[in-house]
Amino acid sequence: MTTEIPFTYAQQLLLGLEYAVPGRVLNPSLIVRGAYRVAHEIDIGVLRQAVDDLVARHDALRTTVSRDPDGVIRARVHDAVPGRLLVHDVDDEDAFLAMATEMPYPPDEPPLLWVHMGRCADGTSLLVIVTHHVVSDAWSLTLLARDLSDAYTARLRGGPPLDSGVLSYAEVAADDHSPAWERTITDALPYWKDRLTGVADLALPVPTPGRRGEQHTRRFTVPAALWRRLGEVARRRRTTPFPLLLTAFAAAVWAGRREAVVPIITAGRKPSEWYTAGFMLNLLWLRLTAGDPGDLDELSRRADAECRAAYRHDVPLLRVLPEAPDLTASIFDPSEIVERTFPVFQLIPKSPFAPAAGDPALLLTPVPEERQPAPVMPLHLLWSMRVDEEVTGIVTYEAEMFGGDWVAEKIGAFLSALERLADA
Repeated sequence: MTTEIPFTYAQQLLLGLEYAVPGRVLNPSLIVRGAYRVAHEIDIGVLRQAVDDLVARHDALRTTVSRDPDGVIRARVHDAVPGRLLVHDVDDEDAFLAMATEMPYPPDEPPLLWVHMGRCADGTSLLVIVTHHVVSDAWSLTLLARDLSDAYTARLRGGPPLDSGVLSYAEVAADDHSPAWERTITDALPYWKDRLTGVADLALPVPTPGRRGEQHTRRFTVPAALWRRLGEVARRRRTTPFPLLLTAFAAAVWAGRREAVVPIITAGRKPSEWYTAGFMLNLLWLRLTAGDPGDLDELSRRADAECRAAYRHDVPLLRVLPEAPDLTASIFDPSEIVERTFPVFQLIPKSPFAPAAGDPALLLTPVPEERQPAPVMPLHLLWSMRVDEEVTGIVTYEAEMFGGDWVAEKIGAFLSALERLADA
């Protein structure tokens, strides 16, 4: 049995891109994935039960999204769907990771969760968890890894399976239209109308205007000593390193400009929704100004103030866009040739989730990001900073629009700006 459910505000925003450019979202390449190494033996039968438990717990994974013959895109949740565990014998680990990232994952074939288990020659295993992006996001992925470990531990040791006592994704979508949330949104709209008026004119010119095509990825590392110094500066200012990273990004990518508009990705979740898998992220559009573009200290303090104000008014972008119609037209522009864009920035912190069991029976060690092929993103340029044991930058970009030399130059400028901020 299937039931049609409403879309969250975040999904409606994502699907706006699909209506503007069909195939941009409802395609089998738009995924999020995480790869983990398991050094101990895995009971495949128990792992298969744990994957089933995961699908039963999170209704987003049992949800399919498709376009009906009348052209309307609908979401339908399936009451019962078995999990999908794919077992492989692995000779070439890099080839396995590439296969797990690049194979097709249709958004209309439930469940929208694929778990690849690769049995390696050295006796270890690789687990790759894949979900379609239309029903999941990076926050969900770390949650699913935690829940998979917990489900496996419970099944192996005879404990109760994972319960379904989390807020369902359908309930989150329904709560988007609750009176309390509606009041919060309405109160925030005047702030965004003031901040976003005229921002479409501030889009960044694309170095080489062109069509969407092949995406490339460039990775880099922030030296540990530099990261420690940035942390000390942030503590002195009673803030976090995020405004410093944002300042360096704006100074590098928007070099020499007195004003920059930077969309940043947030988790888009209330505390009650932390344990619910689904696509709920949000975009906050930060308008950064500087009297002197070369004064990074001034720019960083303004960035800090802008971040604080934006987060106080963190409401769904879909509801904000009617206050900025020129920005709406820019975001959903169906033109084939892209001439201007807004590079997107995000910070990916260390996962807040840990297995509930003190001694989990499934120990998942993340595979270093640089070993994993980057999934396709529905953005022209996405600049991510991942904070874990080390701080890694991941720049995913349209190769025809942003050449490798341009990206390398911006990465160098970004690291140089961080050095200057650390000396402040």
